[in-house]
Amino acid sequence: MMFILSANTCFRTMLLLAAGVCATVSHGDSADGGIDASDPTKIYSYAGAGYKFTDFTNGESLSEFRISGNLGFSATDMVLFELGYGSSGQVDAGDDSGFTNARARWFHIFNMDYSVASGYRGVASQVDMQLAGDIVGTDGANNLALGAVPAFGLSPQWSFFLPLSAVINWDKDFDKRRGSGVAISPLLVYVPNWWAGSYVQIWPTYTRFVEGDIGGEGGANLDLTIGGAITDTVLWSITGQKNFDQDFNELKQGVETGYGNDWNVFASISAYF
Repeated sequence: MMFILSANTCFRTMLLLAAGVCATVSHGDSADGGIDASDPTKIYSYAGAGYKFTDFTNGESLSEFRISGNLGFSATDMVLFELGYGSSGQVDAGDDSGFTNARARWFHIFNMDYSVASGYRGVASQVDMQLAGDIVGTDGANNLALGAVPAFGLSPQWSFFLPLSAVINWDKDFDKRRGSGVAISPLLVYVPNWWAGSYVQIWPTYTRFVEGDIGGEGGANLDLTIGGAITDTVLWSITGQKNFDQDFNELKQGVETGYGNDWNVFASISAYF
């Protein structure tokens, strides 16, 4: 177990280094030469940071600072790194500070025609690893998702993406595989002209485990993101997330005594290179 814990610590250190490396790599521009942060399939390199607040169903909360780095290392490939550090106010034990959950994702485009305003644009694939954190409320489990991301244009201002993934879940220390299942995450994107670089993302996700100790369990969440540009290469975004159980019942304070994630909000700024 000590080896696994050391490996997780090393992984977090690698994330910090990788986020810094992203600042030295050029990004792949969109077709019109600008940054299009609304489209999750476009290849870019950037470094970002932000503040996240999480409200738990037992009335406690988590405040954290998160950093991210996205490295576009070819015209069709990019890797994403995320890491957080925060403090959880606990009713019984006082403040608990440490690393929160970490994430690493590899993304590959097989074919993509961004000139398609209405119709099928192409498909991409992703391998997404999310690691449990050290502090209460983030230390539940590790998840690996492998899937495909078909992309569609609905109009010049609307796009639709349909990520589909197989999900594998382990306990915090990777001592035991807890189960596997499937996840679907339809994403609707709107690009208005409200302000510079404005966009809106509506992104629900539903996960259901079909075997193992957690077979029959799962959950859902709904993300709403708005974003825009501060300069040509510095962008901002705010994401609010509401969580639900597997039957789409609302998670909220008083429903349970554990660390269920009722809702969270994340505000960040990213610099593209």
